[in-house]
Amino acid sequence: MNRMCRMFALKGSPLLASYLQASLIEAAKKDDFSNGESHKDGWGFVAYCDSSQMYYRSALPIFQDGFSSLAFHGFSSPVAAISHPRFSAPGEPVRGPFDSHPFSTHIGENLVYVSHNGWIDKRKLVSKLSLEPSRLNDTEIFTYFLEGEGDVEQRLVDSIKKVKQMEADIGALNLFVLVIKRSGEREVLFYSDFKPKDRAKELYYTLYSYESEWGCAVMSSSVAFKAGFIDKNGNPQKDGVRVVPKGRLGKII
Repeated sequence: MNRMCRMFALKGSPLLASYLQASLIEAAKKDDFSNGESHKDGWGFVAYCDSSQMYYRSALPIFQDGFSSLAFHGFSSPVAAISHPRFSAPGEPVRGPFDSHPFSTHIGENLVYVSHNGWIDKRKLVSKLSLEPSRLNDTEIFTYFLEGEGDVEQRLVDSIKKVKQMEADIGALNLFVLVIKRSGEREVLFYSDFKPKDRAKELYYTLYSYESEWGCAVMSSSVAFKAGFIDKNGNPQKDGVRVVPKGRLGKII
């Protein structure tokens, strides 16, 4: 069992967001790259456009929440967004919406939202923080680990480096970070790294990017498959689809 969340992030048309959301819902209901398992431990999303924003987290599975398919219908201009259904790692708390991604924090004057696929050893992270690990999940603790002053990209790079130095990256370390600046500018940062033991897990962990006239997006392999962007072996099926390189911070601006 792979047992890892699925997600997408984008900057682009609400139509592209709705299409990827539908693909995400289907992937969460029956994950073709994880023996047909479902991602049922809650879900959440955040979306910003020039005139409005929405931040929503639910205890319901994304495929049982009637709102999930309508999440992007209220936006009439390009959005910057993350959407994430959860499949909790062993021993991680499931307390309803409290544990659903994305999590939010501040870095300097920037509002930041974080979603994560994989598994981080939170007990190693809390050695640097005054937190009780049993009450918080690994992604929330990593989000607090990011807090502070300075440049968002540099703090993210430094935090990833520290996680690796502590050998706290147990599974995949796939990260989506939505940055909202005081100026109103929005950008999406993304990072992917993992240590697969076989080809099936490598495909499951891989992130894909997609670029078209409708916008730019990054997503889990299961979402890319449901969207028709890749085949069952992970081969791109449409123009603009690429594998996200491992170990390198990317950005949608």
